[in-house]
Amino acid sequence: MNAASSVLEPPPNEPGSGGTSPPVDAPPGKGGGGGRDDRPERGGHGPTSVAVLGMWVALVPVLMLFLAFASAYIVRRTVGVDWNTGPLPRLLWVNTVVLLASSLALERARAVERAGRPPLRWILVTLALGVLFVIGQIFAWLEVRSLGFRMSTSAHTSFFYVLTGAHAAHVLGGLAGFVAAARWPEQGWRRASLGLVLRVVAIYWHFLLFLWFGLFALLFVLR
Repeated sequence: MNAASSVLEPPPNEPGSGGTSPPVDAPPGKGGGGGRDDRPERGGHGPTSVAVLGMWVALVPVLMLFLAFASAYIVRRTVGVDWNTGPLPRLLWVNTVVLLASSLALERARAVERAGRPPLRWILVTLALGVLFVIGQIFAWLEVRSLGFRMSTSAHTSFFYVLTGAHAAHVLGGLAGFVAAARWPEQGWRRASLGLVLRVVAIYWHFLLFLWFGLFALLFVLR
């Protein structure tokens, strides 16, 4: 759930002022993405490569979890006993568009940061769309419940609540990453530039988008 928030941690409110030499800031006009923070060190293991690799490694157990759920869904559907498909809330189509829009807004934030301009506005837009997606999922669950389809109604509805709930829980981890990015200094912090933060969060968030496409098809196309 917290793959994004565990890789990224927001900086403290006040900058450190110890006896060590201050970090080298990015050149003026280049934002946080083109400074020294993104340059690989000797051996190619700089902050960028380590953070990106760490995010991909963190996503492996998440992918395995949902593959296990999908396998159980397919096997249970094949059995066919008590397999009564639940309704498809129209709100889920809206939620899908909202999640897609959030990924596009995130890419816009990255483009603005690479151009040397503050990306905070687009980060906040992405965060707001992510929150809206979670709220939409809650209303979708309430709609299904109001129609009489609860967790124990059928195997299909059980998978609906479990799969969409697990996905929403991981979305909350992505929202924590956006909060960290919104608070991140443009000049970077602890050898990690804002551009690197956005890159790592984008990997996680786009992964959740494609994961949602897969879950949506599994639940309401392969019924």
